[in-house]
Order: sequence, then structure tokens, then C-alpha cells
Amino acid sequence: MRSSVLILVVLAATINCAFVYNEALATEEAALSFAAYCPDTAINTWKVGYVSTNYPNIEKPLVFENNIAGTKGYIAYNPSYNAITVVFRGSSNIQNWLDNIQFDKVNYNTACNCQVHSGFLDAFNSIKSQVDSLFTKYRGLYPKANIHVTGHSLGAAMATLYTTELAIAGYTVQLSTFGLPRVGDTAYYNYFSSFTKVTHFRVVHEKDAVPHVPPENFGFNHVDREIWYHKSSYTVCQLDEDPNCSDSVLVPSIQDHMSYMGWSSTVDC
Repeated sequence: MRSSVLILVVLAATINCAFVYNEALATEEAALSFAAYCPDTAINTWKVGYVSTNYPNIEKPLVFENNIAGTKGYIAYNPSYNAITVVFRGSSNIQNWLDNIQFDKVNYNTACNCQVHSGFLDAFNSIKSQVDSLFTKYRGLYPKANIHVTGHSLGAAMATLYTTELAIAGYTVQLSTFGLPRVGDTAYYNYFSSFTKVTHFRVVHEKDAVPHVPPENFGFNHVDREIWYHKSSYTVCQLDEDPNCSDSVLVPSIQDHMSYMGWSSTVDC
């Protein structure tokens, strides 16, 4: 028993050493995620208020959208990181979304024998064909570029599902999510964790309410790796649902969901 515990400790330490958090990247991708709430024309011309003022070098932004499903995002090239960046927008009404969220799960695929939130998967599938087509186009334009995927709130859930698709296809992906809800069950967590070419910054701001849904007691589990910002600092959390990080919050806050990394979700566009 003692040797087994020692092995687990060593493995945890090895994983922690291998993980490197890039705060500058997270700060930029939080801003890019909030830009997705801007009108289509503003995004396509990159006139997105404080986001384009601080990050003016974003190239070839192009919106994808499903008006019926209310889902949206954009793809662009970020020369600062030589990255094709796919951004998914969150819900346009967070409070309404939280009030009406259901906790149903559906099978994800036969390879993982896992389940994910049915609403998140439906939202992702509503724009998947557009994203796939644009991604192929941008890979042609930038064949040696890195791949970054990001999103806030519901957009973070879609970003996680899209990253899973890219990982299945063998791509190396940098995923940065902000206010991510729980996407799937424990089997999905294990499946997602098996993709060693995915690096995930799961950023949580203080007492943000959205990362607390759907609840764990409904069979949902967060994916790694949480970066919890609290008390003017941040903690790189341990694997899984770390009881010393945002999972310790007893009274969540909607207000904490509306800003990340010093940026407001209300963009002046």
C-alpha cells in the first residue's frame, strides 16, 4: 500500500512539473474570447474596442454562426503565437442560460464509452461543419501554425468539445477556457486526459458560478487543469476537482463570471 501511495505522489509531481502555465497567453485569449460577443462586422473588420486596441495584429478574423441555435464564434490567425485561433462565443444571456440549464447527458463516442452534456454537444454540433470547413481553409493558409482554441462560458464548453475532436484527429492543441462549466462525466474526463498533445488552461475567476454547473452529484466532472484566480493571485490546481480551488466555493457569484484576466465581457464594440 505504501509503495502504491509513493508511486501516485511521484506521478503527481511529474505531471505538475510538466505543466507550464502561460499567463500572458491566457490574458490575450480571454480578451479574444470576449471579442466573440461583438457584432459580426466588428469582428470581421477587427474593430472590437479594447480587444483590438490591445491586440491589433490579429489577422483574417472570420465569423461562423448559426442564427437558429444562437451559437457563434470566429477563426483568425494570431502572428504573436503563430497560431490559428478558434474562438467560441458564450451565451448572450448568462443569467437566463443558468436558470434554464438542464443536466441531461448523451453518449459522446464509442471509443471513450463516455457521456457529455447534451445541450453543450448540440450547441457545438450546430456550428461544427462551419468550423471544420474554416479550419481546413486556414490550415491551408498557415500549414505550420500552432492551433489555439478558446472560449468563455458556453463557448468554453464548445471549445473543449472541439479540442477533443482535434485531439482525436492527432493535432497538438492549446486550449484556454474561461468560466468553463462541467462538460462530461468521469469517463469523459479520463478520455480527455488521455490526449497528451493537449494543454488546457481552465481559468476560473474567484467565485464564478458557471464552473459549478452541472453539479458533480449529477455525474459531471471537470477536465484539467484549473487555474484559480483569487485574492489577487492564482493557484495552479491539482488534477481533477481540487477541493482547495474553486470547488471550495460555497456561495458562487454571477458577477465573477462577467470578467476575466482584467477584461470585461462587455466589450466596447
